[in-house]
Amino acid sequence: MEKELQIKTLEGLVLKGDSEISILDSALRSQVNFEYSCKNGQCGACKTTLLEGDVLELQIQTALSDTDVEDKKILTCCCAPISDIVIDAEDLTALKHIEIKTLPARINKIEKKTGKIVEIDLRLPPTANLAFLEGQYFDVIGPQGVRRSYSIASSTSNKVLKFWIKEVEGGLLSQYWFNDAKENDLLRIEGPKGSFFFKEPKKYIIFLATGTGIAPIKAILDKLSESPDVVSSTNLMLYWGNREPNEFFWEPDYPELNLQYIPVLSKTHDAWVGRTGYIQGNVINDNLDLGDTQVYACGSLSMIESAKLLLVNNGLNEKYFYSDAFVSS
Repeated sequence: MEKELQIKTLEGLVLKGDSEISILDSALRSQVNFEYSCKNGQCGACKTTLLEGDVLELQIQTALSDTDVEDKKILTCCCAPISDIVIDAEDLTALKHIEIKTLPARINKIEKKTGKIVEIDLRLPPTANLAFLEGQYFDVIGPQGVRRSYSIASSTSNKVLKFWIKEVEGGLLSQYWFNDAKENDLLRIEGPKGSFFFKEPKKYIIFLATGTGIAPIKAILDKLSESPDVVSSTNLMLYWGNREPNEFFWEPDYPELNLQYIPVLSKTHDAWVGRTGYIQGNVINDNLDLGDTQVYACGSLSMIESAKLLLVNNGLNEKYFYSDAFVSS
């Protein structure tokens, strides 16, 4: 009889491994929640260290650098064990009560925020009993079974799930959202997913967002505004970057939070008198103390990769850089 593979962690967890499915999927099947986001090797959120044993690469680990490979880093979403292995991955306690469900949902509201961004509110059945953490995302399953992932832009206290969706040229669901969707349409959702959510706060918290990457940041801020004592001694800074002035379709309004908001345009514009450049460059220019800081970054993969490298090189502890990269399907 073939020996059952084991996945072990430094925390002492022992999971059943399978050489045909990823380490991450084996963990999720065992109700263990490692860090993850895209699940296709692009974002790097699930990166960990392989301390013992051997793995098989099931899909290309795009997010790994040559240095990562030399340091025996792997992506748990891309690799399967082919022997007993030991990895340096942490089970996220906050996700233990979160159950991934597939539920029907109806469109409650459709509102154009800009020419290329639409706000969709979905209402669930009264008996749905859905729990999620602000910052997570859902897969929305539309016509013909087309599935896309969208971060939630509302807190759990909201009676609907709010999404801010950007039009993608040639996108199958974009055609639906921007041309065909109607109120009361019946869809399905699957989730919540991902490990992007608010952790125990440090003295300073920096939120970085580009485009509709502001959605999970808004959800987190909504939740914090409901319990401001959680961050009463924390300085919050929000840097939101866009390409055009009219893309700032939302204005943060949280008088109960110690929040400084810095909108940043990536290029100069005649109608713009505010900050310009890249948001991560603006953080460095502000000479912030990164030694006692957390960063929550959401948006384009290029921004997240650049921001992480720049901020870590300027004093940020890498383990306090939390991210959710918007990557192509």
